[in-house]
Amino acid sequence: AGITPAVVQAILSGRCLPDAVAAKALAYIRSELLSNDDSDTRSTLPNSLACQWLKVWLIRKRRMRNEEENLMEYYEPNFPNAAYHCGAWLAVYANLQRAAMGDVNATLVQRFYASASRTPALVFGTLDRMGQVYLDILRKEKRGLDRIYEDKLNAVCAFFGSDLAHRLPTTLNLEGQSYFALGYHQMCTQITGEIRKRIAEKQEG
Repeated sequence: AGITPAVVQAILSGRCLPDAVAAKALAYIRSELLSNDDSDTRSTLPNSLACQWLKVWLIRKRRMRNEEENLMEYYEPNFPNAAYHCGAWLAVYANLQRAAMGDVNATLVQRFYASASRTPALVFGTLDRMGQVYLDILRKEKRGLDRIYEDKLNAVCAFFGSDLAHRLPTTLNLEGQSYFALGYHQMCTQITGEIRKRIAEKQEG
């Protein structure tokens, strides 16, 4: 609402979408993640339509800078963007919490998504300590799941290193927050698919 003429003009002229598109999409995603009841599966999955707007906004920005604009529909471990992998990292922690604790009053996503998407370097130390607690619970109560989530955490963290392009970001601008949301969405979708596959295999067996 309020930016439709600017969006239409950008589409017709082949220019970037207004930054307001990303700002509104991110605000909508944060609002849904923080307000939904944990029993609703949407509470851990960002709105798909809002993510599509972010994807189009990012693709057009990269195209105007003559950069490769491909963004996959699924989580890409080698995607060269630290903010994207921060989002995927949070998604693993969110699903790890659900596997270990079930439904809780205040989910890890509700408590940390907003801050993690803006200042990841300040938040992920806390998330790592909480993640170790959840892994310990799985080792005691759901043997086997701990290895699945530990492997997934290690796979995401493999992207990060000491060089600038792979360093855990201190702060994220609008573009970084958009990549964060997409990484989070794609990893949540991947994990959900894997869970459904394991359930189906157990039922068939």
